[in-house]
Amino acid sequence: MKRISFLLSLFMALALTLCSCSNDDYINAIPGNSTLLISMKPAKLSGVGSPTMLKAMLHVSNIEDAGLDLSEDIFFFEDAQGNLGLCAKVKDDDDLEKTVKRLKIDIHHKRDYNFAALPNNWILGWSKQAALLMGPVVPAAQAEMMSLMAKYLGEDEDNGIKATPVYDKLDSINAPMSLVCQTSALPDQFVAPFTLGAPRDANPADVYIAAEMKVANGRLHINGQTFSFKRNIEQALQQAHAIYRPIKGKYVKSMAKNDMIGMFLNVNGTKFIKLMQQNRGLQALLAGINSAIDMDNIIKGVNGDMTIIAPSLGSDNFQMTMAAQLKNADWLGDVDYWKQSVPQGGHIGDWGRDCYYYTDSKTTYFFGVTQDWQYMSGSSKEKALQSIKAATHPIDAQLQQAIIGQKLVMVINLATVNGSKAQAVTGMLSPLFGKLNAIVYTLK
Repeated sequence: MKRISFLLSLFMALALTLCSCSNDDYINAIPGNSTLLISMKPAKLSGVGSPTMLKAMLHVSNIEDAGLDLSEDIFFFEDAQGNLGLCAKVKDDDDLEKTVKRLKIDIHHKRDYNFAALPNNWILGWSKQAALLMGPVVPAAQAEMMSLMAKYLGEDEDNGIKATPVYDKLDSINAPMSLVCQTSALPDQFVAPFTLGAPRDANPADVYIAAEMKVANGRLHINGQTFSFKRNIEQALQQAHAIYRPIKGKYVKSMAKNDMIGMFLNVNGTKFIKLMQQNRGLQALLAGINSAIDMDNIIKGVNGDMTIIAPSLGSDNFQMTMAAQLKNADWLGDVDYWKQSVPQGGHIGDWGRDCYYYTDSKTTYFFGVTQDWQYMSGSSKEKALQSIKAATHPIDAQLQQAIIGQKLVMVINLATVNGSKAQAVTGMLSPLFGKLNAIVYTLK
């Protein structure tokens, strides 16, 4: 009997040991406080994704010969400090070390881990289970980065990403490439549209995007939804999703190839205005004209396709154009009052039938209503008239067709993105996905 009890105890201990050394232990090296997490299944990706990046950085044609296991998912992440990283499973740490030595790169040892500073300012660190690639980092900060990576490589399941709801959400998405991220992890210029529907006092760190991803025709397509782990924010976001209707395509040709960002949707303005009113980012964007023009009433008159296009962002001058189908323009009866109550230094004038402009020391905004009930606007008379017409050089026809039928679409032109964080993100996307011209987000 004692012998049977001993064997049972031994079996249980062995089972627990095997469970604790599961195939996905390498994922524990991803920090639990990551704000962005992308998973990629190399076997299901065709020509893009992390293997391309790893091959380029390690100068190998077959990444598995370098000691990495591509039968398991590879992850890209951004930690809470904004550092970008990639995590892969190690198949043979000796092969990985030989690969680095062939590149004639010094290997540094910290704790039980190996590190190498690659020529492109990325740091490679690995254990027997996991490999991390993080950067880019200037040479003066490489030692600090290695110490941080050693901490990540030493994390267990309780402190790594696997113990978080973010990982659970990502794991529930059945796609070759999937994403979960906080909207606060995005460049500042792109946060406002993704937080539409969240309560006004919601922290962008509490609003997430969960999406499937694919690369086609030089574009990164992200098809997903915003959500939150906080119940009140989640309820508000789900209610907002119901407001969007299928886009008919009236303004898909209005966005020019060199415009920075375009948002396409189809809404009833009386419902959509509530989302805009509680969105601090959009309210800040409209602040320059909202003090003189009642944009709320203008939005309430919308019923149908609507597009908001920004040729650039971050400028002192107001650059946004907006076009929309209207059900009414009752606000036209208020224009005389707007003229009388315009803030000091500003002026509202006429430039045609039912067409007006507002100007002050920083802002010029032309707006009006056409005879067939379209709202047009822009920073000049010419741009206002153009806002409801096809651009001279519009986004390509294939992308135009991809917008039609969707409920909400954002097109981001990567060639025009500026700002340090935005440039860091685009710098990461190139080696990860190849040359990209645009990011296209569609509401699932």
